[in-house]
Amino acid sequence: MQDFTQYMEICEALAESALSKGNSMVGSLILLDGKIVAKAEETATSKKDISCHAEMEVIRKARKIIGKNMSGAILISNKEPCVMCSYSIRFHRIDTVIYKAKSKHLGGCSGHFNLLTSNQVPKEWGPPVTCIQIKK
Repeated sequence: MQDFTQYMEICEALAESALSKGNSMVGSLILLDGKIVAKAEETATSKKDISCHAEMEVIRKARKIIGKNMSGAILISNKEPCVMCSYSIRFHRIDTVIYKAKSKHLGGCSGHFNLLTSNQVPKEWGPPVTCIQIKK
């Protein structure tokens, strides 16, 4: 497996930036063909918009660059995506999610509503996402 340590360090720096602005400590990025397409930090508190999780923000940015179908893309985040973010990840056909810390509530990989790995979604969303937790 590829070493994603350098990318996780970027996510953690984004998370620190988010925290310094009063937001939850989450940072995310999207890779495609080994290159960073987009980076984002959590902005839900500062924007007063619950949908502005880091994963949603990075998907919005990446969509402007690569479009709706993000097949082949990898989303990396220091936190496990929640169910809301997981819906968007599946909808955009992101293949792999790599995260460090499990979500305390409603994680898309490890929670009761494991939307990322479920087969109970529309077929046009493609196959289940590969979820990898980095425990370093």
